[in-house]
Amino acid sequence: MRTYDSGYLQIILLLVFVVIAVLFLLTQQNTLKAVKPENRLMQPGLVWLQLIPLFGQIWQFWVVIRIAGSIRKEIEFQEGDSILGSSDPRVVERLSKLPTQAVGIVYCISSTIGLGMNWFLTVTPDSSLSLIIPVIFLGGIVCWIIYWVRLAKSRKILVRGAA
Repeated sequence: MRTYDSGYLQIILLLVFVVIAVLFLLTQQNTLKAVKPENRLMQPGLVWLQLIPLFGQIWQFWVVIRIAGSIRKEIEFQEGDSILGSSDPRVVERLSKLPTQAVGIVYCISSTIGLGMNWFLTVTPDSSLSLIIPVIFLGGIVCWIIYWVRLAKSRKILVRGAA
């Protein structure tokens, strides 16, 4: 049986992480592209700044808030554009409450706290925080997945509403 060096595993995990990150950022970018330019609170290409180490950790908060605000403005615009308002009031009600913002902020906070605590562990390795970090990261991953799904659903609704 052949054993692999841990270096190969690290490279494979890095590649998987990069592919997932690119797909996520494409979803954010495409959601912003589904919003009319006059209703966007940021340019779609700016989501890629999240790839910059450290800066991206802070920038993700800005992106989450700006995408949620852009979705809200677009829904309000589409609703005002219609003679009788939106054909499905439940959709407008759901989207006008910024469905992506709360869970997006929770994912940003948990990832930031988790990374900060992980850094703290490198300074003081005998900390009891080592038991809490996996829980925070797991919660952050769950919120991130929920955020991603809500983003994709919001984009589909925006595209249908514009058609």
